[in-house]
Amino acid sequence: MFLRFLYLLVFIGSALGQQIYIHTHGPSTRPFCQPTATKAALEKNPTYKYAQFKYTNTETVRTASPVPTFTSTPRYAPPYAEVKHLLPNISTTSWGNWDTRSARPASSHNDGQYGHLAFSKLWEAAPVPNFTSRGLYSTTVSPTPVPTEELVLPPPLLFGPTDCYSVPQDFVFGVAGSAAQIEGAIADEGRAPAIPETFANLPPETAAKLGIRDLSPNYITDENYYLYRQDIERLASIGIRYYSFSIAWSRILPFAFSGTPVNSQALAHYDDLINFAISKGISPVVTLHHFDTPLQFFGDNQTEILANAGIRCYLGTSNLGFQHDLFEDAFVNYGKIVMSHFADRVPFWFTFNEPQVGTVNGVSVDHVIKSHAKLYHFYKDELRGTGKISMKMEIPPWRPSQSLE
Repeated sequence: MFLRFLYLLVFIGSALGQQIYIHTHGPSTRPFCQPTATKAALEKNPTYKYAQFKYTNTETVRTASPVPTFTSTPRYAPPYAEVKHLLPNISTTSWGNWDTRSARPASSHNDGQYGHLAFSKLWEAAPVPNFTSRGLYSTTVSPTPVPTEELVLPPPLLFGPTDCYSVPQDFVFGVAGSAAQIEGAIADEGRAPAIPETFANLPPETAAKLGIRDLSPNYITDENYYLYRQDIERLASIGIRYYSFSIAWSRILPFAFSGTPVNSQALAHYDDLINFAISKGISPVVTLHHFDTPLQFFGDNQTEILANAGIRCYLGTSNLGFQHDLFEDAFVNYGKIVMSHFADRVPFWFTFNEPQVGTVNGVSVDHVIKSHAKLYHFYKDELRGTGKISMKMEIPPWRPSQSLE
């Protein structure tokens, strides 16, 4: 009802304290649980927290906007103006939209090694057939009102709790999406092609090995690139406190590698996304890589992604280009640019989402671990960031159930 996408994101820290989830009719009793000091203290002096909403008195259809959580915006690192000296000299420019009818973007300035003609050639070389249509939107859409009748509390649970577990005090609950899955606008405002655009062309047998059931292209998807304000408004309306999203590498750096120009439109887009979320009392959580390596890491033989996906991957399930000789340096360069611009407002950073999925050999693992380590130390030691930084892992550690002797 509220979103076209809804994923669950949780971060679990150390259990320094406990809190009880409170339903609309109050906390559920669990007499079968053994009392603990924390539980007894909570039951003696429970704390009830309800989200507050404010409405105007003149609207027939009201916009629900939670009272902002932040009286002042928290700072987790110095602003970009104070840390830009940590980056090599970077240049910014813009490329506009790739137009298949003219085989080049709408604007034609800044031609050259990284100009509009070069940008168009990236798309012309990409295995993206039948890219003839765009979505409904071409500019950022302002949030529309949320009808009051949609803002209803859920009914009481039919069944009470059957366990004695409590939620840790520092448990973080929110929702998440990734650029490749929800942004759409894949060739708009300077975004260059990335690996997810090839998934729609996978042979059925290869897709089955990768667990991909829907081979629909991601050309449009949910148009979150233009509708992010709409989505964030609805997240705020249902009381979400944390929103995790990924930044598209090929949107920030269309030519991927160190020393290439930075897309000014992309910086402005994610800057506004972060600021709008904060204005609604939502903390932004940023992932730098979510299965969307730029296609340049496959060179001229980009069809290798399709021909060998799921076949020559000895460790993961797909080839995400981590093994490329320049991947480590290029990813660290990209991460430093993004962190320097946004670390002052972002409390949680993830370098990779489930990197083991895209590791094809030991070189892949080496590059992922080293690039993560370099960005960790850049964030902590050079930016002096006070937030948290990690990576998201899909597969937990395990051990064989039987002896290997």
